[in-house]
Amino acid sequence: MSIINNIPQAMITEHVAWHMRPGNPSAGGREIDPFPPVGPRPAPGSGEEFLVWHQGYVERFRTWVQTLPAAERDQFETDTASWTAVPQMLKMSMLGWNTTLADEERQLSDMSNFETLDELGQFLEWSLHGFLHNAASDMNMEPVLLGFESPRSTFFWQLHGLIDHWRQAWIDASQSAPPIGTAELTVNGDIVETSIGTAGEVDRFRFSIPASGTYTLETSGPSDVVLYVGGPNNDLALHSQNDDGGENFNAKIESDFDQGEYMAYVVLYDRSQTGNYSISLRN
Repeated sequence: MSIINNIPQAMITEHVAWHMRPGNPSAGGREIDPFPPVGPRPAPGSGEEFLVWHQGYVERFRTWVQTLPAAERDQFETDTASWTAVPQMLKMSMLGWNTTLADEERQLSDMSNFETLDELGQFLEWSLHGFLHNAASDMNMEPVLLGFESPRSTFFWQLHGLIDHWRQAWIDASQSAPPIGTAELTVNGDIVETSIGTAGEVDRFRFSIPASGTYTLETSGPSDVVLYVGGPNNDLALHSQNDDGGENFNAKIESDFDQGEYMAYVVLYDRSQTGNYSISLRN
């Protein structure tokens, strides 16, 4: 078995909508558009959303499998059993395997290489995840794996089982790690002077909007930064983003905010660099 002829159409429709309508959750799309029209890297929060959403999606599939007759259920459980490593049969140059992918696989053996679950999710979604779809399709002559109806293939569930294996490995490794630090911003409060001191760092600032209205969140200083805001009351729901809206390559968001809790994410446009900047919030 490789094609699942009786998978509920609702599960296919759900998967197609999630990928096809990014930033439009009311239409079934993912909440965070991973590539909004600013910045060279995926949007903060998109990697964690990728991992968490697919974890739930796999769980819903496993729940459906349990409703099948015993013989069919047992066959499904065998045919869709999660991989726990990249299959050796896919590690061929004719399928696209190369030294870069081999190095990325090695990085996954030590989850301390990933500061956050979001960083891990971005790393997987835009590299090994795509390779696994493409290589499994080529090896098994399974073209459905190349499109958003890929859950019709048993290989989809095996490779996404591997993705979730890595997600769980990160969680297990970080159980005793201290929580990610965030700084606080206050409306009309002091300007926060800070820096991105490590390449690839994502700075986080939590702030509360006391009453709905127009507010301005902006950076200043010598660094070329990109600014994202998640909220209200959901750090993964992209509210707004900006690159170069302020002076001298700084970011500026002047927008309507509903009352609630928000998280601002600041990254450098060139993630390989470090630099100083300040950030403020006013109305």
